Amino acid sequence: MQLGTVSGKAHPGALRFLYLGHLPADSLHRSYAGLAEARQAGDPPLLLLATADTHLTVGAAQTAGAELDFDSCQRLQIPVIQRGLGGGTVWVEPAHLNYFLMAGLGSPFRRPQDLLNAFAPAFLSVHRHFGLDVQMVGGQDFTCAGRRIGSTGAATLGRSLVLGGSFLLAGEWSTFTEALAVPSPGFRVWVLEALEQLMTTWDAELGRTPAPGLVMERLHQELAELGWEIVESCPTELELEAMEAVELEMPDWTASAGRRVPCGIKVRLDSFLTERRWGRNFLRIWTENGCFRRIAGTVFPEELEEAIAGLQKDSPMLDLLLERYLGHGPASLWRERIRSLAVWTDI
Repeated sequence: MQLGTVSGKAHPGALRFLYLGHLPADSLHRSYAGLAEARQAGDPPLLLLATADTHLTVGAAQTAGAELDFDSCQRLQIPVIQRGLGGGTVWVEPAHLNYFLMAGLGSPFRRPQDLLNAFAPAFLSVHRHFGLDVQMVGGQDFTCAGRRIGSTGAATLGRSLVLGGSFLLAGEWSTFTEALAVPSPGFRVWVLEALEQLMTTWDAELGRTPAPGLVMERLHQELAELGWEIVESCPTELELEAMEAVELEMPDWTASAGRRVPCGIKVRLDSFLTERRWGRNFLRIWTENGCFRRIAGTVFPEELEEAIAGLQKDSPMLDLLLERYLGHGPASLWRERIRSLAVWTDI
């Protein structure tokens, strides 16, 4: 990639800027997959933006049957798309401005992190322009006041490295929570509580929802400030044909095992909910940033649950508390169950 100068400073080169408006759910995923397939060697990086109808999408390594409840999705009339990009289950609403960054396999952007590092400054500046103090954490999440306001997933598709994400301008989590495959009603309640506490949107933070067009316009300006030579365009005939030719993988509802997070879900970076049953006994754990955020179990009195909440994962107090409240034999059993069920990092 050639470097030039704008006002005496180095700049990255040309960037193709493509807005497709509002799309049906399947068309959103056909668009970036088709564009990735149609790209030619030497093509400049591309930024695709679009909004889409409400839907759920599961990651490349996931199965719909393991992550989602088929009957609930049917009752709620929520389309489910199996996407080629990585990451977990994603809830898409019309108020989300979705973006997909693409770079050729021979470009300097060799890893998803390279793409994100190059464009994250513009994404952060867009948020801040509208009054949102946002940081990037963990190499994939965007957070505002400690709550996740965006995330990314990536894959190699066709002839391109593709990284996707969304500006979460507005939204709600109750419908998404209803669609999840969960081990118990209590687990579903915890999921909704976790999402409401750990996720946020622009309207929740600002008290208003900026129009996607205004956000896109500001993104255009921020990219130009970074030195990109922006080329606005429409899909070519070849690209439209490639989009039409994309065969999306049908969601697999037959597999109920093999969840991305065994026995639970990932809420955000370093925060997980899990639950398992042994006969009539159950154990439910919410972990966050290396600590027990919340725990519940059949034999756990409320005082024990409250005492464990907040403990670090390796705290010696856990063993002492289990011994005190459950006795030696049961404490040993439930200690092993806790250690086998709690999830602390992405897998």
